[in-house]
Amino acid sequence: MYAKVKTRVGTIGVVATLALALSVPAVTVPTLQAQQAPTLEEAMYNMFDSMGMLRSLREVDMLMSLQVWGTGTRAGAPMESYYAEYSYEFPAMRVDVTMASGERTIEVVSGDQGLHAWNEIGERGGGLVDGYGSAEPAMDQLTERLLALWLSPAGVAKAAAAAGAQTNVTMENGAVVLTFPLTDGEPENAAYVQVGDLAGTTVKLTLDNDNRPARAEVTYGGQAHVVTYAEYGDLNWDDYQADVILPRRIVATVGGQTVMDLTVENTNTYNPYVLMPVPDSIVSAAQ
Repeated sequence: MYAKVKTRVGTIGVVATLALALSVPAVTVPTLQAQQAPTLEEAMYNMFDSMGMLRSLREVDMLMSLQVWGTGTRAGAPMESYYAEYSYEFPAMRVDVTMASGERTIEVVSGDQGLHAWNEIGERGGGLVDGYGSAEPAMDQLTERLLALWLSPAGVAKAAAAAGAQTNVTMENGAVVLTFPLTDGEPENAAYVQVGDLAGTTVKLTLDNDNRPARAEVTYGGQAHVVTYAEYGDLNWDDYQADVILPRRIVATVGGQTVMDLTVENTNTYNPYVLMPVPDSIVSAAQ
């Protein structure tokens, strides 16, 4: 806002008026929009879109499955290799880890024929047919593995979508925060969310400046489960890019202790054929 000054008409008057106008301090008007939380629809769209999960003219989530290869540490010990399969069309996850010590574990959770958790021995898919590995129940790990599935980068987005109108959108320190309960649901054709005993558990998901998951926080079993996600990019091989954007660094802590520090080396986000049917022996053991 310029000050009004009466001066003689002429060069001197014009210069004097301009000088006085420029000397008036500018009034800073707060940018309210920068701190205003987006609507739920906007927040969900921005998150899915920024991760490259929306496809077709209808812009719907079409990421149904993926594979992940990486390395890092597990419970503080170095991993020789890390391989995981995720299926979201029906909920399932297989994590195949070989430690630097040589110990190998293949951990599975699946929503096929009800919720089951088991370990495969010797082979992926062990126990499905005679003579090809074996399977042993791990139902005491069911809830923990379901939590890992729905706190995976794509999984946490789908879990937020499944919560629907129960998801609350706020702003904290300039970041968008989604708070929602874990709940069963089918938000899109590419997701069938089943959470078992986690139903009603609150997830606080903070997004980064690109509207992608940066930090997920859950309190379950009296302990804080925190997962951070960073260094996003298309992690498929250079000749197999898909424009699905996932984090290269994933760090998970429980009760303040790091349980997984993963560096993703490669992904396959072209909806690979990954299935985790439950072996008959595991179904029988659960009855």
